[in-house]
Amino acid sequence: MAMMPAVRSVLSLPGAYRLFWKAIGGPAYIKRYVEEYVRPQPGCRILDIGCGPGTVVPYFPDTEYVGFDSSPQYIEAARRQFPRLTFVCARVSEYQPPQRSYFDVALALGVVHHLDDAEARQLFQMAHDALRPGGKLVTLDGVFAPHQSAVARYLVRRDRGKFVRSEEGYVQIASRVFPAVQATVRHDLLRIPYTHLIMECVRSA
Repeated sequence: MAMMPAVRSVLSLPGAYRLFWKAIGGPAYIKRYVEEYVRPQPGCRILDIGCGPGTVVPYFPDTEYVGFDSSPQYIEAARRQFPRLTFVCARVSEYQPPQRSYFDVALALGVVHHLDDAEARQLFQMAHDALRPGGKLVTLDGVFAPHQSAVARYLVRRDRGKFVRSEEGYVQIASRVFPAVQATVRHDLLRIPYTHLIMECVRSA
């Protein structure tokens, strides 16, 4: 989301982040993302890349969940709220999945646009290796898109992430690792004007 530096600093605090998230319609946005694109089944194994304070956890059925994030504050808050789940503090370039070919679904919710091309490629490769054959990675990020409103384009440009791309830019990186990438542009997920790209990246069987 678009931020001034002081606001960005405040949002590093889990409590402030949750309040902001509710104000812009985050809960409904996450619910639609999970129901329409992630579609988790009870008992499936989920890896949440850049999990924040566990924002997505309440929207899952009974699943085996592992989340990691580079923010110690977010991980501490997630562990307090969800003590039975596994949360790890690590950057994308540092994280090692517990086993290869293990997870049914991987998520990267608002993560890729914070990464340069090299680290983004690492994210896709790590997710690919962590997924079982036929498993999928579902990403969601701000995007520059044709027919985007001026307000949405301004907010995307002012996002905390410094590597917002076009749809083509995201798909190009993902396609270097995943043979099947389906991209969807959405303008209607938040209460404020904003444009998102959702990618469903399937590991070959």
